[in-house]
Amino acid sequence: MALKGKPRDMNKWREVLRDPNVHFPGGSSEYRRARNELLEAEAELRRLNEQVAAQRRALPTGGLIREDYVFESAADGSTVRFSGLFAPGKNSLVIYNMMFPRWSEDRRAGAPGGKTAALPLVEQPCPSCTSVVDGLEGAA
Repeated sequence: MALKGKPRDMNKWREVLRDPNVHFPGGSSEYRRARNELLEAEAELRRLNEQVAAQRRALPTGGLIREDYVFESAADGSTVRFSGLFAPGKNSLVIYNMMFPRWSEDRRAGAPGGKTAALPLVEQPCPSCTSVVDGLEGAA
């Protein structure tokens, strides 16, 4: 079946998937009933997730920080103050925690260069954690 419409028209897909006359190859009526129940549960989960997200956005302002922390760039050593992360025109902030130092039994390769490469392997950050952070700029 070829569905016509916008690629992200999820309402149209939902209609197709819930249509009792639509059967997928090898799909039994028992499967269709179970699939419809799952679709309903997923819809409820999305509704609850949005409700929790709305509650999170509605939280009152938290406490003030004690000082205007200064962060150093691993790339070039430049610095930025915490307050500067929220300057006008900056509408996105990604916060990511890395395991640092890495698990002592992790024998994967360490950093290929820079200040981190000068550290003993056991004192370097987790390679899986850093791979996520390394990919953020490309995704942005």
